[in-house]
Amino acid sequence: MEPARQSEAQDDQAVVRRVVGGARHDFTILVRRYNQRLYRAARGIVKDDGEAEDVVQQAWLQAYRKLATFRGDAAFSTWVTRIAIHEALSRVRRAPVIAEVVDQRDAADGPAEHRFQQELGALLERHVERLPQGLREVLVLREVVELDTAETAACLGISEEAVRVRLHRARAAVATSLTDALSPAGGLYGFAGARCDRITAWVDDAIAREPPATA
Repeated sequence: MEPARQSEAQDDQAVVRRVVGGARHDFTILVRRYNQRLYRAARGIVKDDGEAEDVVQQAWLQAYRKLATFRGDAAFSTWVTRIAIHEALSRVRRAPVIAEVVDQRDAADGPAEHRFQQELGALLERHVERLPQGLREVLVLREVVELDTAETAACLGISEEAVRVRLHRARAAVATSLTDALSPAGGLYGFAGARCDRITAWVDDAIAREPPATA
């Protein structure tokens, strides 16, 4: 594990220990840290912004309820991402027919670079949306959430070879000129500001009504 990621993982475990020890509101540190990661993972599976937000909320609530069982065998970020993925996949399996969603982005003018990033992000999202289920989730987990092959395989319950094959097919299905732009900085499935605040506030309020996350 890279030094930066190792340090972050150790910090996550310290936060987990504090929450399990009774400092339940410290859980929002983890929520803010990984809200965008979970949203991107969920949004790569479900085709609706609102449902993706609901997946993230439920995933955080599940994670809090199970927090005392987290032993650190995997990074907290991987552990909680798996929870979000399983929640999203369960919804897709229950409702396989997904309606078309009209993207309603803020139309406010801004700096040219900001507008370019928004337009590029929207373009990338449209191309990713066209991928079939199975290819889309692998592409998002590998290229957007930036899980490695082993983590992606573990999250989806498939082999590492299947991840590699699906990723290759997904990349081939998206125009080559767009594939190189697939990165967290590219604006794909952005989740920050008021949206992040809303999820954090919801989780903080929800866990206040939960029993303490004690061992």
